[in-house]
Amino acid sequence: MSLSIHVFIFLLISSFSVFFVKAENQYKVGGDEGWRVPDDNNPDLYTNWAIKLRFQVGDAIVFEYKNDSVIRVEKRGYYHCNESGNGAVFKDGRTVFLFDKPGLFYFVSSNFEHCKKGQRLMVDVMASHRPPFPGAPGPSPASSAAPFTSYGGSIPVLAVAFSTLLTFKWALKDWEAAAE
Repeated sequence: MSLSIHVFIFLLISSFSVFFVKAENQYKVGGDEGWRVPDDNNPDLYTNWAIKLRFQVGDAIVFEYKNDSVIRVEKRGYYHCNESGNGAVFKDGRTVFLFDKPGLFYFVSSNFEHCKKGQRLMVDVMASHRPPFPGAPGPSPASSAAPFTSYGGSIPVLAVAFSTLLTFKWALKDWEAAAE
């Protein structure tokens, strides 16, 4: 194979790695509890979960559930458990929402009784932090100490690294063959 074919394969594999890019941070709604009807003694399960976290543009939340659903609604739908949201009702057992802008986002179970029992979530998403320009002062320690857990980003890096190694291996093989 010629070097140009190897370069083409490298670029092709690298371009597909874009499809595997994940959110900056992914949060499983409810933590270990998942998306379910809260116990009677803990109707604020999702409110308490959300206020412990700091959501930013580029983050995502993952709803994991069985025999249930989730729908994104407006503020009124959240407070009145009205499922007439601005999107589809998801019932697939695992639903991911990526926050693409700052603001308040509201989610409820499309089952009215579940929502009334506390199966609803309000998330306040802040604008993402951008690195400061060179020479600009850095953030204060208090503002940079917010704990996050990042799950994304490793697949594209591995795909590019693997395709780069293969391309160099093939190029070296072609170079050695041409040198003989």
